[in-house]
Amino acid sequence: MCDVMAMVMVALAMMPVVVLAADAVAAAAAATTLRADFYAKSCPRLSAIVKAEVKKASMAEPRMAASLTRLHFHDCFVNGCDGSLLLDNSSTFDSEKYSLPNIDSLRGFEVVDTIKAAVEAACPQTVSCADILAVASLHSSVQFGGTEYEVLFGRRDSLTANLSASDEYLPSPQFNYTQLVANFARVGLNEHDLVTLSGAHTFGRARCMVIHSHLTDKDINPSFAATLKLACPNSSFDLVPQNLDFSTPNKFDNNYFKQLRKNEGVLRSDQVLHSTPGINVDIVKEYAQNKKSFFKQYGIASIKMGNIKPLTGTQGEVRLNCRLPNSIASQVLVASQ
Repeated sequence: MCDVMAMVMVALAMMPVVVLAADAVAAAAAATTLRADFYAKSCPRLSAIVKAEVKKASMAEPRMAASLTRLHFHDCFVNGCDGSLLLDNSSTFDSEKYSLPNIDSLRGFEVVDTIKAAVEAACPQTVSCADILAVASLHSSVQFGGTEYEVLFGRRDSLTANLSASDEYLPSPQFNYTQLVANFARVGLNEHDLVTLSGAHTFGRARCMVIHSHLTDKDINPSFAATLKLACPNSSFDLVPQNLDFSTPNKFDNNYFKQLRKNEGVLRSDQVLHSTPGINVDIVKEYAQNKKSFFKQYGIASIKMGNIKPLTGTQGEVRLNCRLPNSIASQVLVASQ
């Protein structure tokens, strides 16, 4: 526990100077509020329950592990790690599920529902949906070859969603390196975090519609571009998903970085991590050559990302249904009786 907290505090100390002082203070406060043992007494089997459900879902469909990992990422980048992404539309707010980066793209919500039901059965009204996303992301990577890291808990769930922020702040697969760095810096993550967390693409997929524009970029291997064109022969609106790692698509490993060094990044936002001069090139090289280094830093970066402006203490609530604030859920229950 102490080692993990030390790593988190070191990571926070490395935040870029562009982060406002108030944000840095808030991030440091979150790091001391969230704890690995938060549910030690109230829900000691939490990790085991989530692990079993993630395994069941990913055994049925291997792609689901990457989808669950992506849910945690897309939640944290919009108003912080507060479970807002999981909310459906209501009369008072529009769901983030329908933002341009998420619509017809994000998946796994039904699996989160199943996990939440299993956790509620064991520990009623105890574990937030935001915390479930964090631990599900861990077990998704471990299920396919990644290593364990300590997840910190204590997040609360938001009462609302922010569709416009989701449209504005989620990183685009069309971003160049400068745009990606600025996007990550906005939430207190640095270039090391950017390259490290992008490594989750080692077992993800992307739709052909976001791949096409990269096929004519100068930094892509021409023979690989031809391969991608065969895989995505249709128009730029093709929704067919393609593996981001062509060699080991169902393994969480470091092959993604090896691919970047051969100029075989499937997305523009992948390849620029290596083709743009800077410290990022050395980081990609390190991870391509040393899987253990990538795994270690992935855990640290995931912990740091999980500390982006969480609701804690008396803020927000512990949602009983991840799709609805408790006030709306209770109204639905009364109306159905």
